[in-house]
Amino acid sequence: MSDIKDALDRINYWFQENHPVKIASLASGLSPLEIDSVLSTLSFKVSQEVREIYEWSNGYPKYDCADDWIFSYMFLLSLESAAKEAQTWVEEHEEIAVMYKYAGKPVFPICMSDIEFLAVAATDDEQTTSPVIHISEIAEISLRYTNLTAMMLTLAESYETGGLFIDRKGYIEKDEKKYAAAYRKYNSGITDLALERFLKIFPEDSSWQTVQLLHNDLYMSNTYGIEIPLNSLKTKVVNTLLNLLQDEKYDSGFSVVLVLEELRAVDALIQGLKHPSKWVRSRAAFALGKIKAFEAVEFVSQLLEDPDPVVQEAVKEALEMFKNQR
Repeated sequence: MSDIKDALDRINYWFQENHPVKIASLASGLSPLEIDSVLSTLSFKVSQEVREIYEWSNGYPKYDCADDWIFSYMFLLSLESAAKEAQTWVEEHEEIAVMYKYAGKPVFPICMSDIEFLAVAATDDEQTTSPVIHISEIAEISLRYTNLTAMMLTLAESYETGGLFIDRKGYIEKDEKKYAAAYRKYNSGITDLALERFLKIFPEDSSWQTVQLLHNDLYMSNTYGIEIPLNSLKTKVVNTLLNLLQDEKYDSGFSVVLVLEELRAVDALIQGLKHPSKWVRSRAAFALGKIKAFEAVEFVSQLLEDPDPVVQEAVKEALEMFKNQR
């Protein structure tokens, strides 16, 4: 049995033992031929994980299971509903279709709640996994899990350890500490995925939105305590952002500093202290205090004499954070 099917069976067992009503109407799985028939209607390919999840169960009919949330706060779409939704996104007007792509590839919804989705990115031939992304109600895309297997293992362990539980009203609640422990265990590589996506799309789109996407991804992984390894990916991204920060024509330096903060890029943030924009200087100072970069205290202190009061105030806050963190 594959890891994803094992995780799905664990989720099913937990609900059968604790809240059987919520999973009672979950459909049985499809045959490989049935799955092939539905997926053949798509203009792109999906990962092997998608096939495995639908061999396990064909989910629920769309919009017919408001209370049947088993995958955290979402329910599993039937394969037919998922394929129709995905095809709609592909066929939408160009500006809208761009919002439903991950690194330039179409995405395929797996779970939904109201008008939010969890989806996987289209894959190349023979690829077994792909990232799981969250699509918000305003069509913003951000990374959520390393892949479908990681997602299901995270949820299975969270239910078993109390990281996820059902309250008295029947809603799924979260114990943040326990859930974070499971999330870190199965999604340690998610920061590399975020960095890879940025490096792939930045040459074609160097707008502030691209930088903001990276910030959103890194912010989420940092929230769960995922460490960002010091590797070539991080180095390339930091150097790219530093070049942006030094480009006089680029006017979104504040967004760049926010990403450098999430990356704990101390040397780059120190360079930001010399930026012409008061907003960049102030946020760089604040960021250095926030991430406990004690080696930067001297550089931050020098800005106490900055001519702009906004920067002076940020420096005072940063120095206070250094003082409180010792």
